[in-house]
Amino acid sequence: MAPSSTKCSLSNRGPSLLLLALALTVTFSLTESDKTIQLSGEVGGNVTFQCPVDDKRTISLFYVQRHEEFVNGYYGERDMDLHKWQNTRLDRKRTHVHMYRLNISHTGMYTCLIQYNNDQVIKASSIQLNVTASYSKPNVTQSCDAAGCSVTCAFYGGYPGNNVTWKIHGSRNNHSQLLNVVNNTQVPSPSTMLVSSTSTVYFNCSHREIRNLSCSVGNVTSDWFPVCDRKPEVEPNSHNPIIIVVAVCAVLLSLSVGAALWCRHKKRQTDREKKENEEESKNLQVLEK
Repeated sequence: MAPSSTKCSLSNRGPSLLLLALALTVTFSLTESDKTIQLSGEVGGNVTFQCPVDDKRTISLFYVQRHEEFVNGYYGERDMDLHKWQNTRLDRKRTHVHMYRLNISHTGMYTCLIQYNNDQVIKASSIQLNVTASYSKPNVTQSCDAAGCSVTCAFYGGYPGNNVTWKIHGSRNNHSQLLNVVNNTQVPSPSTMLVSSTSTVYFNCSHREIRNLSCSVGNVTSDWFPVCDRKPEVEPNSHNPIIIVVAVCAVLLSLSVGAALWCRHKKRQTDREKKENEEESKNLQVLEK
């Protein structure tokens, strides 16, 4: 935006300039810089608003505001502590405003207002603050049936909201032939504005096993994982050779033990009968004499 000489009353610049308007009721000229400064931060982190100043001149007024809301600054020798944002700190020597404990609501356009001694012109420069948040590593779940598998990737706590993307690594086939995207949703938290991004895809497992699949949002990517790698399950009524062999061995062992016990019992019974017959024979011989 080219510099302008638009006249504006300080009392119309909102509550951030109210104190100055009460002290000086004259009308000043406002000039704006033609370039917006880009500033980036992450949720929970810190940023510093470095407003462009002429170090060779003495500043009489320095304000940082968002729209018409005062953020921090000073006029003359007086800091505006009662009206400042509580998560900001003013550095008068370097004309910086430090902002900490960032959250998504701090995203927006900010304005630096600077006036020098013996100058009725207030210079304005714009700073665009963008606050982002990295998504967590995704939670990956699979659910398979006889025909295929559904895979869900869920990312939490990120900003801005982005769709989940899927990639089959090392595949020469068109991804659309191997997977079908069932849904792709972003749900923001009402309190923090952080986004949960979730996507579900369905794979037809009749093609082949997919060994290297991943999902991602922004710069966060899951580990590679396989899909359709299920091993055939043994049906309850099927004949498992191992089970059959074990069962036959158990039966044979039982028969062998039973036969051994029966033979021992039979031998004892035969020996007892033989002994009884011998004693009876001896008794008869004694009687005959």
